[in-house]
Amino acid sequence: MEPGVVVRLHPGQLCGEPANAGSESRTVPPRLMPTSAALTVAALAFSASTASPAGPIRARIASAAELPDRRPSATGVSGVSAALRQAPDSSAARSRARSLQSRFERHELRHLPRTLVGSTPECDEVIGRFCIWDEGDTGWTPKEEAEEIAAARDRLLDELEAVAREIPGDHWVFGQRIRYLFEAGRRARAVSLARRCALPDRWRCDAYLGYVLHRHEDIPGAERAFGRALEGMPAEMRAEWTDPGPLLDPDLRRWLSDQPDSAAAAKRIWTLGDQLFLTEGNARWTAHLSRWVHAMSSEQARNPFGMRWADDLTEIVVRYGWTTAWERSWPQGGPTSSTRVVGRGDPKASRTLPSRTVLERDPAGPEIVPWRVVEGHSHSKHRSPHLDSLGVLDAQAGRFWRWDGVVVMGAWTAPETRAAGGRDTAERPEPAKEAGDPRAAAAELVRAGLFVEQDGALAVDVRTEVGAGGVVRLSGRAPWADWGVLTMEAWAPETRRARRLRLAMGFREVPPGLFALSDLVLLEPGAEPETLDDVLGVLRPSAEAGGDEALGLAFEVYGLRSRTESVAFRAWVEQRDEGFFTRLGRRLGLVRKEKVAIGWREGGPDRPGPLFRTFSIRLPGLDPGAYVVVVEASAAGRPALRTRRGFTVR
Repeated sequence: MEPGVVVRLHPGQLCGEPANAGSESRTVPPRLMPTSAALTVAALAFSASTASPAGPIRARIASAAELPDRRPSATGVSGVSAALRQAPDSSAARSRARSLQSRFERHELRHLPRTLVGSTPECDEVIGRFCIWDEGDTGWTPKEEAEEIAAARDRLLDELEAVAREIPGDHWVFGQRIRYLFEAGRRARAVSLARRCALPDRWRCDAYLGYVLHRHEDIPGAERAFGRALEGMPAEMRAEWTDPGPLLDPDLRRWLSDQPDSAAAAKRIWTLGDQLFLTEGNARWTAHLSRWVHAMSSEQARNPFGMRWADDLTEIVVRYGWTTAWERSWPQGGPTSSTRVVGRGDPKASRTLPSRTVLERDPAGPEIVPWRVVEGHSHSKHRSPHLDSLGVLDAQAGRFWRWDGVVVMGAWTAPETRAAGGRDTAERPEPAKEAGDPRAAAAELVRAGLFVEQDGALAVDVRTEVGAGGVVRLSGRAPWADWGVLTMEAWAPETRRARRLRLAMGFREVPPGLFALSDLVLLEPGAEPETLDDVLGVLRPSAEAGGDEALGLAFEVYGLRSRTESVAFRAWVEQRDEGFFTRLGRRLGLVRKEKVAIGWREGGPDRPGPLFRTFSIRLPGLDPGAYVVVVEASAAGRPALRTRRGFTVR
């Protein structure tokens, strides 16, 4: 997996502060994702007179959503600052708390580990005062924190606790205590403090409780707490916190703005943004709200950039998350040598929101659209607190139409988690074991599930548990719908490793009498099921086959009137992703596209309903590579139809 976000601040670019070696020329990051390596954020050159980006950034974020009924007010996050106005009788305590927090940040800077910081490349994106680019440091791991920093943080927490006894209703002091408890790794203490919150604005207590429960991996609890917070907070703040617009790339923002029901469209984005349906609750949703809480707690606090907090920093946190580790550069040469601070985000975070091609059906496009993570700079990133790694699942799925919906079947092998001695075996699982195999019973249990998302909700939710390396076969019945997303997952909670496969596809009704074909599915070697009910038990859990085996397949034909209606079938194997010279040879007639082909003719079903058929086709010594089996059906007066299934010869 590629590493996370890195934020750099150039010396000499602080907002009205000197740029010499001793000042806080720190570098903060947002958390980043694993599709394109580390993200880097650096401050752009500007003068003290142009230090406040709040207005332009706020306007840009508001216009990004293109949703009049969800657009935040002009005050936005900056309005939180107004709530921090201090009563005269408590101003001394608040001033002391801010001085203590600032002192700790200066102390931390002096004890950060050293790193080499290179030159700043061209920006992939600009957010307010900051230049953002993907760095590509795939080998980064966080360095151990200095004991001096940990000790100073503990002292700060004790001092803030004393101040909180003087001004127990001050939410700024409360926010610092929560944030630094998590920095110290004291999660249980943070949860306890949040549960005892007695701030005058109850919604703030609920917001901080949602934040700590999310980071404590209690996602359902975080959802409940955030639900109460959203209900109680000012309406303009609720609109801003729940707006997905700042997270979306331009194409996805256009899609969202084109939807007649923006709330329903946003619900689909949040539902599909959840990385793993097997975990309870939506961690992507609670992470988004947690980032807003983190930004709220950072206002009027000294930050590692040494710059005044403004809407550009809020946008960076909301899109990429908070920093996970800090490093400082060696001083640059010269009489005014300075130190730059590098902040790094989560190296295992990734882009999680769906693309437009996943959300809507293209009438001229393919019937099945795989969910692919595109390499390159991402507009936002996230990692579920339940995961250390998320890979692609090798699985097979098929759809079969019935009068009341679509039967969806899926099969895959639950990946091995970790072998003896810690060796990672997820990439090369051992031969599959059935769930009843005693070897599987002794292995670590892996949770598995098959899901179908339609209109922002899970229309199919089927789960099971098997031993690591065991075969998973699940099915469910999805309602008719124009479009949806099929997901197959395997997750080992103990090792925090998961794999999934997501496919966007149609679930439209097939009217009686309409000539149509189901998906084509691969069967286990030698399997000969007589009905569709028998297919699930012999569904091949992989799209791999040997070069000389007989490949078994099954499919259904719909709309045939009677036994007297004759249907001609033809099946063949062709190579997928052919090279230039192979395609040229086929055009010249020197190379045949079909590697092997069979054909037959038969009548329709004995009674009204689908015609279920299986067949096998031998693979005569095919070279390793990617291939496709194509089945074509034609009947008198009907247009010829095709269904296909890809497979790989190992």
